[in-house]
Formats: sequence, C-alpha cells, structure tokens
Amino acid sequence: MPILLPFSLLLLQAALLFLLPQQRGPVAYIAMVAAPLLAALALYWRSRREKSRRERKLWWVLALGVLIWSLGAMGNLWHEWIQGRVNEMYREAMLAFQLAGVPVVYLLASEPRSGRRHLVRLIDAVLALGLGYLFFQVTWGMLTARGAPDEAGVHALIWLIDAQNLFLSAGALVRCWVAQDRSERDLFAAVAWYEVAYLLIAGINDHYVAGRPEFGPEHSSVVTLAFALLAWRALKVTKPRAEAAQRPIDLPRQRLVRSASPILIACTLVVVSLVLIRIDYAMGAAGVVLGVVGYGLRSVLTQVRQLERGDTLHRQRVELQTLAWTDALTGVANRHYLDHVLSEATAQADAPPRTLAVLMLDIDHFKRLNDTLGHASGDECLRQVASALRLSLARPGDLLARYGGEEFIALLQGSDVEGAMQVAERARQAVEALAIPHPGCQDGHVTISIGCASGLAGSPAGMHALISAADQALYAAKAAGRNRVAA
Repeated sequence: MPILLPFSLLLLQAALLFLLPQQRGPVAYIAMVAAPLLAALALYWRSRREKSRRERKLWWVLALGVLIWSLGAMGNLWHEWIQGRVNEMYREAMLAFQLAGVPVVYLLASEPRSGRRHLVRLIDAVLALGLGYLFFQVTWGMLTARGAPDEAGVHALIWLIDAQNLFLSAGALVRCWVAQDRSERDLFAAVAWYEVAYLLIAGINDHYVAGRPEFGPEHSSVVTLAFALLAWRALKVTKPRAEAAQRPIDLPRQRLVRSASPILIACTLVVVSLVLIRIDYAMGAAGVVLGVVGYGLRSVLTQVRQLERGDTLHRQRVELQTLAWTDALTGVANRHYLDHVLSEATAQADAPPRTLAVLMLDIDHFKRLNDTLGHASGDECLRQVASALRLSLARPGDLLARYGGEEFIALLQGSDVEGAMQVAERARQAVEALAIPHPGCQDGHVTISIGCASGLAGSPAGMHALISAADQALYAAKAAGRNRVAA
C-alpha cells in the first residue's frame, strides 16, 4: 500500500531517536533533509503516472518546492550540526524556506487547462517568485531591524510565517474544493494535506519549541510528518469511476476562484511591497511596479485570449449554421434555409410589400434517369444542374434552393414577370448546354422545365400564393412539352 512507505520512514526515524539518545541531533537533522527528498521522489513518481504533459509539469513544480525546502534543511544541518551554531537565524536557510512556497503560490495562481498560454504562466511564475523573495526581505528586515536578531524581531517573524502558512493552506483548500477532474483534485488535495499539516506543526514548533533549551532538534524534526503526508497523497493514485470522473461543480463558483487567484497573488505582492518600502524603499517600490505591471500584462493577455476564443466560436457557429442550411448533395441552400428566408421576409408585418419573382424548376423525366442509369448518375446530374442554375443567377440577392427531390426554387428580389422569364430562359439554356446524357428523354440529354410568377410578397399568404402560382406555371410548362419556360 502507498501509505506504508512514507510512514515506515517515520517509524524508522522514531526508532533511531529512541535507540540512539546520544545521536538525536544528527538523526533529526538528517531526517529533516531526507524526508523532503523522499517526498520529491514520490511527487516525481506521480508525475510519471499522469497522461497529460501539463499535469506532469504541475507535479514537477510541487516537487521543486519540496526540494528547495530540503536546501533550507541542509543549511540548518550545516550550521547547527557541523558548525555548532545552535538556535541562530541563518539568512540562506531562511531564504530557502521562504522560496519553497513559491512553487505552491504558482500552483494556486495557475490554470490547469491553460493550453498554450506560455507567457501567462511565465508571468504567474515571476509574480510568485517576486512575492516569495520580497516576503523574505520583509521577514529578514524585521528580524534584523535593530541589528542582531532580538526577541521582538523573532516574534514578528513567527507571526509573519504563520500568516504565510495560513495563506498557502487556505488557497490549497479552496482550489481543492473547486477542482473538477480527478487529476486536479488529487494535486490540490496533496498540496492541502501538506500545507495544513505544515501550518500546524510549524506553528507549534515556532511558538513553543524553537529557542527553548529544554527542546532539542528531535522535537523540531516532527515536521517530517508533513512530508510523509505529501508523499502518501502523491503515491495514492485514485481510480476514477465513470460517474465520479467529472463531478458537477458550480461553474460560477469555479470561475470566481480561478479568476480571483491571480489577482489575489498580485494584490498580496503589492501589500508585501508596501510593507517593504518602510525597510527598503527601492526594493519595495520595485515590488509594487512588478505586481501592478505583471497583473496588468496578464489581464491583457487573458483578454486577448478570450477575444480569440470568441472569434473562433463565432466562426465555428457560422460554419455549423452554413452546414445546417446547405444541401449536402448539390451545395445550394436546402429547404430549411428556404423556410428561414421566407419567414424572415414575412416577419415584419408593418413593412411595405416587396416585388418578388419565384421560379420553380424541375428536371424533366428525372425518375427515368435514375431507373436507367442508376442513382449515382442521378446524383451527379443533380450536382451539375445545381451548379449551372447557380451560375445563371447573376445578382447577389437572388436565392437558389433545393425544394425537394429533383425540384429547385429560385427567389428573385424586385423582379417582374418579364425579368423572371429572362432569367429562367438563361437557366434553361445553361442546363441544356451541359448535354448530360439522358436515355429516357426524347432529346437524349437532360433538360428542365420552369414555371415563373411575380407579385407582391409582404405576408405569408402572399408568399404562399406566389409559390403556388409558380408551381402552376411549372405544370403548364410540363404539359406543353417540357424543356421550356412558362408564366
């Protein structure tokens, strides 16, 4: 079981502290270095289990934070065990402990599905690094405000570290709360377990253990429990169930947290920088500029991304609408689009009626063509006829649609009967010029018959009357011998 490995190391640590009472100091220091290193290995192992490259990188980021913490523990080991400088503050070790929170801050501000937004992630990393370093400058400045560290400075430092740990713990819990899929939930659950445990252990150690001669380093080494919990959560891979792989989340709440995380990091950076101004004006002012400019640039990039996404969605919507309104075989408008146009044309009852010409076009003896040459030849005939008819309509406002089967309909805006007859004759000649073989037709090639009607179309009743008149004219053309135009 995954839980056995990290907690077996805790048992080993406790056994060594009990069995080697004279060597408790070295054992404690080595344990505080080994525990984060082993937790980093567990995080690396977990990253190898993730399928997404983005998710693997997030686990690597968390492992980086643990490795940086181990550097601080190595600094304590060097100063306190090797050099014998007990109960002192070491600048490089404190810097490492502060910078260990930078990767966690980056995770709290990150978007698990940010795609190819490399520049946004770089800005998040810079803001997190700036926050970690400037917070260290504040804590170290308060600690050494009167020269050597004094009691007042140590108390201020402890409360600042408590605030930092509380900030990271709360952020991890909130991100775990709104996590949507298994991988994101596992990541922030691991961060939350670690940060909450570290908050409690570090708080007890800083307030009640550190600096008191009756307590040795073996009491501080209980912090390894936090790293054991982190390793356990990294090694504990949950198996997603079909119904739980994606749990329902209140989307407004989720969007609020993910949108507020970056601005919260930037605002915290500005607040820390304003406090630092009292200690180091130039560095504090630089921090304020970094927070404002960094978040502003990030907002611009995010807005650009949203605009690009909106344009893409609009283009996709137009393409889908075009597909929905286009006849798949002939490439002209289909019956659904024709109904839409007719509905739009008659929607405004108060608008003055407009002159409209309607052409009903039908391929002569099309059933014979299908029966003689087959449906493949019939489909090819429909495609060629539709292309010729479309080229015959010269004006952009005219519409050609497939009415059904081998029938087509054309709407000519502002055209009278004479103009409609001219367009119809041009269309008839264009189809005849194709010379598509038709064994079942007396002419030996495909021809069409066309019925024309023109009038005022300002109401559904008027439009229906026009279409009916054009249909009657089509029947008259067929009755007169086909391959002709009638009105």
